[in-house]
Amino acid sequence: MTSSTSDTHFTIHVSDDQLDLLKKKLLLTTFPDELDDAGRDYGAPLADIKRLVARWQDGYDWRKYEKEINDELPQFKRLVSVEDFGELDVHFVHKRSKVDGAIPLLFLHGCELDSLLELVARLHVH
Repeated sequence: MTSSTSDTHFTIHVSDDQLDLLKKKLLLTTFPDELDDAGRDYGAPLADIKRLVARWQDGYDWRKYEKEINDELPQFKRLVSVEDFGELDVHFVHKRSKVDGAIPLLFLHGCELDSLLELVARLHVH
């Protein structure tokens, strides 16, 4: 595996059109019936899913969190060549700790951004 030697700055920006489309899709969501006493045996309870859809549809301030992430986390992209696969455009955050001798941390996609920002605040790296 090799990588290019230059990182390019990156900021998160989701277009208004994409956010409008998301809201339309959420509005059109058809919910299934829920089995009595199923608990979590067949996935998340329907009430939880409905609550999440309502939050994303009407209660989540995307621009607020987009700004918070962009202001708090220095983001970059780099092309990385992977043998027998091609080039991957990798997005990453590079933020040095203010603590001498701090252990470097690596977070991969799948980490919830709200939790990541909370962790950053707790580690006193901002």
